[in-house]
Amino acid sequence: MAVPYRAGVTDTLPYLDPHSDAFYQDPYPMYARLRRDAPVYPVPDTEGLWFVTTWSLVREALMDPGRFSNVLPPARRTSPPPEVAEQVEALRAQGFPYTPALGTNDPPQHTRYRKMVNRAFTVRALAWMEPLVDEVADQLAAGLPDGEVIDAMERITIPLPVWAIMRILGIDDRYRVDLRRWSDSATAALGGKLTAERWLDAERDMLEFQQVICGILDDRRENPRDDLLTTLTQAEPGETPLTNQELVWLVRELIVAGNETTIRSLADILVNLDDMRADDPCVWDRLRDDEAFRRGVVEEGIRLASPVMGLWRVTTCDTELGGVAIPAGSTVFLAYSSANRDEAVFEDPDAFDPMRENVKEHMAFGHGIHVCVGAGLARIEAASALRALANNVTAIEVIDRDALRYGPSYGLRGLVDLPVRVHRR
Repeated sequence: MAVPYRAGVTDTLPYLDPHSDAFYQDPYPMYARLRRDAPVYPVPDTEGLWFVTTWSLVREALMDPGRFSNVLPPARRTSPPPEVAEQVEALRAQGFPYTPALGTNDPPQHTRYRKMVNRAFTVRALAWMEPLVDEVADQLAAGLPDGEVIDAMERITIPLPVWAIMRILGIDDRYRVDLRRWSDSATAALGGKLTAERWLDAERDMLEFQQVICGILDDRRENPRDDLLTTLTQAEPGETPLTNQELVWLVRELIVAGNETTIRSLADILVNLDDMRADDPCVWDRLRDDEAFRRGVVEEGIRLASPVMGLWRVTTCDTELGGVAIPAGSTVFLAYSSANRDEAVFEDPDAFDPMRENVKEHMAFGHGIHVCVGAGLARIEAASALRALANNVTAIEVIDRDALRYGPSYGLRGLVDLPVRVHRR
């Protein structure tokens, strides 16, 4: 029988504040407690929000979109402060209203989008994208200064996926800085609380993004090219073409998916590799010479980082998960980052082990019908970055491991910056 309970009713449940800085900086001890004591956990002080933390239960929910819907969960984004709510609405009124695409949709609408996007991410299409990524990675690695302290995020992990997704989409290089700003603003309210000023900046950025992308889409219909935006404007016989209103929201999702995972996971990979260097001074030589090891580093790095810490679902009916009753209309946060460190699935789960036999069992890209369409591209980007770096450096030395800070979100986790010293070959 399903058991209803509320946090605070009994002292046996741990207390979680998902917006505390302690949780932002290191959520893993709390996640371990939740897996052990309350794998389906009602969050105190946030009525209707539940965290699911074990691998098996996260997978069960992901495989059942009938009970756990992906249609715009209420807790997915925080709301703007009352003092700027009218200004936010006025800015939104100048652009297209929110239109669910891949990330917040269920079949049959999701199926339509997925079918069109899948055409752009086939194995053949990824083979076309890989040389573009390699070119960017080689350019960035060749330009790194020897012996100087740099911010690895500004010089490596941010420009690589941003420049790559721009070339793949077919967006002009003059929008490089803008694209990163747009992506930051698109994800700012995911699992985080923003100031009033940041809310307005984010909405202005999103309006600008829509205006620029609409202009490019209109051009691609008139002047097709060999790029992803052209592909998205085309429809197969019998299909209804996507409108600009639909496409601006879909392209926004693709831009976020095309850079956020790589930016955040690659930064953590560099930290883990520097930790490995203490025991294996030649780890960067191994990265250069051993492709299997390099791909293992990518997969294990993505598992441990899980930069998309989880995604939200809404229960469509009174249901139960893990023997716990969850009311209809509840928001369920499926914590990929916890599932990927589940002791029941991964031996010594907090260790960075690139040769882990079951490393691909992680769920950093989700699972089921909503598995990340850009997972293949994210893997290509990370592997290409490590290959190019290993050809050019003997080490990337993290300057102050204890001073590293993660941004304020329980939904997307990533370092604010990463000071390193580059040792060139």
